[in-house]
Amino acid sequence: METEALIVRYINILSEYMRQTTREYYEQTEYSALFNLSITHLHYLHAIQEMDGPTFKQLAEKFSVQKSTVTENIKRLIQKNIVSRQQSKKDLRVYHVYLTPKGNNLLSIENMGYFGFAKKMTQCLDKDQKEKFTEILKTITDNLRK
Repeated sequence: METEALIVRYINILSEYMRQTTREYYEQTEYSALFNLSITHLHYLHAIQEMDGPTFKQLAEKFSVQKSTVTENIKRLIQKNIVSRQQSKKDLRVYHVYLTPKGNNLLSIENMGYFGFAKKMTQCLDKDQKEKFTEILKTITDNLRK
């Protein structure tokens, strides 16, 4: 089997185990609401957290979508009490989007699920193997960001 085909196969296996591990983690908490969010909504939550109070225009630029698409997605997240919008004090035409405490909790729980998966995934490796694996992942992610 070609190297790329094997990599795809292993990525698919890892993805399934990651979903399973994070699903188990979510089910142990009161925040099973993550299962009611689309992947698009999760991307929005991560962007809002990363950008710290982005405007609708900034989100539209980040995702290369129309502002109306952002408005619709944010409206749904507001209805779920996961994000809030606040009018800019500098320009009353502009609104900034922030995570609510519930939104922050959801992302924290998601992150803990990822840590659980990382621990499960690397438990079969010794210290040197973990360090090499981490270096390889860093090399790959650095290259992808170019």
